[in-house]
Amino acid sequence: MNLTTVHSLWLAPLCLALGVGLAWLLYRRSSGKELFPRNTRLLLATVRALAIALIAFFLLEPMVRIMLREVRKPVLVIAHDGSSSLAATGDSTALRGTYRDELEGLAASLADRYEVRTFTYGERVQEGLHFEQGDGLTDMGRILREAYDRFSGPDLGAVIIDGDGIYNRGRDPRLEATRLGVPVHVVALGDTTVRPDLVLRDVEHNRISYLGNEFPLLARIEARHLASARTKVTVSQDGRELAVREVVIGSDHFFQDIPFNLKASRPGLQRFTVAVAAVAGESTGLNNSQDIHIEVLDDRQKVLLLGASPHPDLGAIKLALGGSDAYETDLRFAEGSVIAVEEYDLIILHRLPTTRHSLAPLLERAKARGIPVCFILGAGMDMAAFNAQGSGLAISGQRNAISDAQALVNKEFNWFNLEDAQVRALERFPPLQVPLGQFALGRAASALLTQRIGQVRTAYPLLAMTQQGERRMAAISGEGLWRWRLADMQHNGSHAHFDLLIHKLVQFLALKVDKNRFRVEHAAEYTGSDAIVMSAELYNASYELVNEPEAVITLSDEEGKEFPYTFSRVGKAYRLDAGRLATGRYTWQARTELDGVRHTTSGEFVVKALVAEGLSTVADHGLLADLAARSGGVMVRPGQLDAIEQAIRERREIAARSYSQATFSDLIGLRWLFFILLGLLSVEWVIRRWSGSY
Repeated sequence: MNLTTVHSLWLAPLCLALGVGLAWLLYRRSSGKELFPRNTRLLLATVRALAIALIAFFLLEPMVRIMLREVRKPVLVIAHDGSSSLAATGDSTALRGTYRDELEGLAASLADRYEVRTFTYGERVQEGLHFEQGDGLTDMGRILREAYDRFSGPDLGAVIIDGDGIYNRGRDPRLEATRLGVPVHVVALGDTTVRPDLVLRDVEHNRISYLGNEFPLLARIEARHLASARTKVTVSQDGRELAVREVVIGSDHFFQDIPFNLKASRPGLQRFTVAVAAVAGESTGLNNSQDIHIEVLDDRQKVLLLGASPHPDLGAIKLALGGSDAYETDLRFAEGSVIAVEEYDLIILHRLPTTRHSLAPLLERAKARGIPVCFILGAGMDMAAFNAQGSGLAISGQRNAISDAQALVNKEFNWFNLEDAQVRALERFPPLQVPLGQFALGRAASALLTQRIGQVRTAYPLLAMTQQGERRMAAISGEGLWRWRLADMQHNGSHAHFDLLIHKLVQFLALKVDKNRFRVEHAAEYTGSDAIVMSAELYNASYELVNEPEAVITLSDEEGKEFPYTFSRVGKAYRLDAGRLATGRYTWQARTELDGVRHTTSGEFVVKALVAEGLSTVADHGLLADLAARSGGVMVRPGQLDAIEQAIRERREIAARSYSQATFSDLIGLRWLFFILLGLLSVEWVIRRWSGSY
């Protein structure tokens, strides 16, 4: 223990001198009632001098430097596999009884010399040993990573982990074990016997489809030790079989992909059950079926192709849009057509309007409903009627002639992007036939393509776009798009560049803007281990985020049971954490009220059961043995845990460590010094009172 002060220790004699000086002033003479004997005066002066000197010394802020010695036990981590695969085919009674007592006994036995920390891992890591075996996933690497994050260093002595070697989430545990740098001892659980089993390994499918379209589905099945058996794979919905495929198992280790094509017959989130019929001798039927969910959308954008007469351009555009499920194309001609404009999301006019077909009523209805229009210019058009539409392009001084114009991509166009390969392809396409005249770009318009006539680069637009409020318009200055599609195939081996241009143009023009002022967002699918988290936004009349009103939501399961919740306010938005829900399909309706206006929205989501633990029930002891060998640990079976304890106790480097560290304490904080000071002052007071003084 060393004494030090904030201020110079050379001031300590001054503190003593101050005490002596003040004591001398007080007791230098005695008169009246204070006529003390000489020895008494010396004693009182000494006591007073010591008290004052001690108080003055505290003004130097003295501190005591103390060396503390701490002995730390080495840390041992014991991790138990809490996943359901251990109880799927093994002896679950022994797991919860005999083995549980053995593992807890090992932890208690090692606690005398080591600090034992116990955990259970599966979907997540939790402290303590839990044997419910309810986790639907196994992340073996996570527990080793957690041991590294929390205990890595000289205090970590070893890790003891049990399990069946089956992991279906996270990194390879062997990598995490190597990083720990300490022995990882393994208790191999589970059964390595390959029993006869038929497994629906996976189902591949699209997340969304469109109403009326067919969508693919691929079922992957695996069979072990069931050669020559027959089974069938069925796809059903609401108990009704939609498709069936017979399968003959041709070998002991059998894999096969079974493709299906189904039709999306109704909108919404649809649940389909894919099942493999059980066969005789199968060890378990828990892994023979899976439920999948596909969102069937009924919001395909309907495009009207309206031509003055048949033309190959119309066929090229129809073929380009036909390659995507997002569009439904209707090809019509102006002659004799009665068109319901409100049924379409986009109108493409080819060589229209003309003096014969002005289309004024149609265009007025389209404008009133905010339906975008794309014009493709060509021979015979009424340019005055076209200019009146405000498409972003105006033509003046037109003569009854045409010119050939190739495309140049405008690098400053920023409403959507084109890849470099597509830019090169467009600029190599053959020329379009454009009317001869003066082309002017509208004030709010932008040109994606400009015209190159021969070797002359012009500023004349070849493809112009504009936006009028929330309505978008476009104009292509000439006809001959069919040549572009043929040239794309000739030069690039596909129609991809031309089709992508048409898709981007249509997507830009027919973009649907969500005008709902109350919006709720969430994932389409959750698993049984996920918390149901949803967020919501509310906009005022100026489309500014607000969250002053209360927002509520009601979830309903497939049986009609309702679960009401209230959103929490987070920042300027809303958030809901509904926790975990049982598996199934849920619909919801959310509502709030702002400025006297009621806002509602609805939707649905699915909570899927976790099936990963049932897909493989054959223990992988090879992985466990490799994990132990790489780290210098041992692998044992239940009933042999004494070997792990012996291996740990025999390693001398796994021993308690002594750590010393200096700590400083203010001297004034020591309680015994207070009592010394109090004692000195008390002695002086008692002697003075005893001698008749005050």
